[in-house]
Amino acid sequence: MDGHSNSDSANRQTGTQREADVFVKPASSRWVVYYHADMSASKVSTPGGVASAGAETSIIREQDSASRRRELAIVIAVTLAISLILWWRFLPLPDGDLNFYTEPAFLLATIGKLAGPGSQYIDLTYQKAMYFYPPGHFLILAGWIKLFGLSADSLLAYTHAVHAGILISLWALLRFRYACSKLISTLVLLSVFPAMPHGRPDLTACLLSLLAWLVLPEEEGWKRLAFSGLLAGATLLVSPAYGVGIIATLTVLILVRSQFPFRVRVRSVLVWLLSAGLFFWSVAGTALSLQHSWTLAYIQFKTNATIRGHMLNVFPDMRLLFTYVFSIVPFLVLAVIPAFLAVLFTWRHPRSKLRDVSVAFLGGTAVWFALNKSQLLLNYHFLFPSKSIFLGVLCSWPRFPTWLRVAPLLLLSAIHFYYQKGNFLYFATPLRETYRNYGATVQPVGEVAVDSLYFARFYRIGHSLNYETVVESFWPQYLAAIPAGLQNEMLSGLERKPVEPSMLVVSAATVRLTGEPHGDNLTCTRPPEAYAHLRTFGRTWNLPANPYALFVCSTAVR
Repeated sequence: MDGHSNSDSANRQTGTQREADVFVKPASSRWVVYYHADMSASKVSTPGGVASAGAETSIIREQDSASRRRELAIVIAVTLAISLILWWRFLPLPDGDLNFYTEPAFLLATIGKLAGPGSQYIDLTYQKAMYFYPPGHFLILAGWIKLFGLSADSLLAYTHAVHAGILISLWALLRFRYACSKLISTLVLLSVFPAMPHGRPDLTACLLSLLAWLVLPEEEGWKRLAFSGLLAGATLLVSPAYGVGIIATLTVLILVRSQFPFRVRVRSVLVWLLSAGLFFWSVAGTALSLQHSWTLAYIQFKTNATIRGHMLNVFPDMRLLFTYVFSIVPFLVLAVIPAFLAVLFTWRHPRSKLRDVSVAFLGGTAVWFALNKSQLLLNYHFLFPSKSIFLGVLCSWPRFPTWLRVAPLLLLSAIHFYYQKGNFLYFATPLRETYRNYGATVQPVGEVAVDSLYFARFYRIGHSLNYETVVESFWPQYLAAIPAGLQNEMLSGLERKPVEPSMLVVSAATVRLTGEPHGDNLTCTRPPEAYAHLRTFGRTWNLPANPYALFVCSTAVR
């Protein structure tokens, strides 16, 4: 259809149905055409001529490249400034899994061995090698440690570097591919910002997922298609949950793009999946071959999937207020149900970007939900890339009034900030100083179980245990899950039970979650402020006043 900038009103007068308005506005010295993400193909006249809207209807047409670069530069500068401020304030606090996921990377960087002897209270065979997870996160983090060393500051810098990459990539997708407004893009980033699982592979996997989406071409481009598949394979190497989620999401997205013939879409999916699979198996196979760990890796992965996977693939108690506030409202009410409605409303509009993104989001959610219900519903959905992109596209729909576009994202942001309040309420607390002061008072002796907050300071190869895994103590279940005929081979050279720690070094933040250390012949030194609660913004929070306050316990000699 051809027409001038007032063609939309003319079409409405003649009964022609369209999904969205076209906004024509000046940028720099020329006019550009903004297409909303759900608009079908059309041609629009501009003062400089006719702008064709073929297959590329989801991006801003003829946007001035200098303006785009300036905008992205501002986003990068603001994001990095905020990251540096949080790093300076020693935030966020380490996740309880930091030691579990960092030890293998550190050993790989220092002695060339991918193992986790400190986590032997989960699986005794981790002392030999650690392949309960694909090795992607360990390989990437090992490279960082090789460059910057193991310290609390370097690990925190890695978290902020990846987190900043997520926000920048998400902005680029929303603005430059789906033509979301600056307001909506900012609110989407605000809703994602609080998620900083410091020490877990989730951030790295989320960044790779967004990059795979960003690289995915909207027109036929086999090189970019293959590169996008490679990044999806890298996501699967870092985190099976995020990997499966993005592979399902982008597979559906490629298949529903109706601007291509069906055979082209199928061929594209096959090329994309082949690229992802080849990269995954080539990297994983190389790592396993160099570590001589094929059999051990298979047993560990199978055992972990059987025990841990079963624990995670269950429904949380949906009757709890916690579940209602942090799962039902921010995920089901604000995202999943609107996605179903968006699909129903736009299904007859095959060129609708809202339709494509909604179907892709629901497809990825269904696959992830089938494999990992608990974590997706209670936590991972806050950092689910396709959820954020879907909400950005949905809230950019011009048929909605402004308040209706903004309100869901503001509500989601408020819920998420409260959920992650521990990452920000300590902003005025001198955490780094406390960390150094308490750390200077401890001299590790013997086998020391240290928690994630002090892992980087007190870890010693061969003499450290990960305190959080000592508390969980899953090793009898994992030992029983090893086939009887393979137990002698898997455990050759190892004791049939984990070593007992002679010393415990535990922060107040960990004690709040796991309880005080206890055991026979255990003598503990408790810090004066151990039981004080954080007070800020005129109220008392259920958080320790000083998360780095140290409990130091020693086992008496029998």
